Amino acid sequence: MKSLHYFALAVIAVLCLAIGYFFGAQGGPIALNEPGQIAENAQDSSADAAGNTGAQAEEDSSEVLATVNGENITEADARGLYESLPPQYRQIPMEMVKPQLVQQLVNMEVVSQAAEADKLYETESFKSKLDTARTQLLQEAYLAAKIDELVTEETLQAEYKKIVDGFTPEEEVHARHILLKTEEEAKDMIKLLDDGGDFAELAKEYSTGPSGPTGGDLGYFTKERMVPEFAEAAFNLKDGEYSKEPVKSEFGYHVIKTEGRRNTEPPKFEEMEEELRAEATNTAVDKLLEDLKADATIVVVAPPAEEKPAEETPQEGSATDGPAKAVEPAATDDSGATTSEEPKKSE
Repeated sequence: MKSLHYFALAVIAVLCLAIGYFFGAQGGPIALNEPGQIAENAQDSSADAAGNTGAQAEEDSSEVLATVNGENITEADARGLYESLPPQYRQIPMEMVKPQLVQQLVNMEVVSQAAEADKLYETESFKSKLDTARTQLLQEAYLAAKIDELVTEETLQAEYKKIVDGFTPEEEVHARHILLKTEEEAKDMIKLLDDGGDFAELAKEYSTGPSGPTGGDLGYFTKERMVPEFAEAAFNLKDGEYSKEPVKSEFGYHVIKTEGRRNTEPPKFEEMEEELRAEATNTAVDKLLEDLKADATIVVVAPPAEEKPAEETPQEGSATDGPAKAVEPAATDDSGATTSEEPKKSE
């Protein structure tokens, strides 16, 4: 496994140099931790490469790119290595980094051939690792096949229908607000609105809240998403109305305008598909494991219980023996019932 990590790191190190050259030639920033930026920088070159290599996409994947002691390294090998790289390294065309890919494949092949020559495949360590890898691959292949069989489009649509059928619409309003520090400032703002001031423009100029630059726009929200005093005022206003008195909250004083209202709708299937697939997969795997274990004979061997050392019994007359303590008789009341020595709590 260490050798695989070494080769993976070697490939990435070489590709970093190639990518640096690529983006340097493009005059764009290098931001490997932001795939979106890489895609943006590489978009034009990728499009040009796609146009120039359209015919190459159909070439025979068995095209020989190099040989090592007569063993071929093919286009398919290079493609497989390229597709195994992290996504950010696949944002540039494969043709740009093919020489580096081939060089790493050569390195891997010479090491593999040396290991074969030393017959490392006959060692117990290798056999054990190979057996572990085989078991893991079988498990993955079995689960993948069963998931494909059980988690179908029909399954996901059925789960989505349950969500839609059980969905309860909630009213939500679209509102803007102007947040101010004092009540007097809020009252002055209401006067400006009464005199015909534009709510959005006043919010941009005077609001101290983060929504100020967008005209105080808060978008649509349900009641529970806002602090109670703000939500109560916003939902009580009619569409197009603004509050005639300042609304105080923990954030300051608000002047609120309600612009519209609607009922919430269930999310679209496309928005939930990934979540539905993950849940359906977990359910399918759990059920599959239960069924497999139900049909199997499973014996879990409990660890042996720890034996406690036997306690030594002191012999008569030993130094550890002491005089027996006298047991005092319990106090009794006039009726002969046992009484407690503890004082009662005063009521």
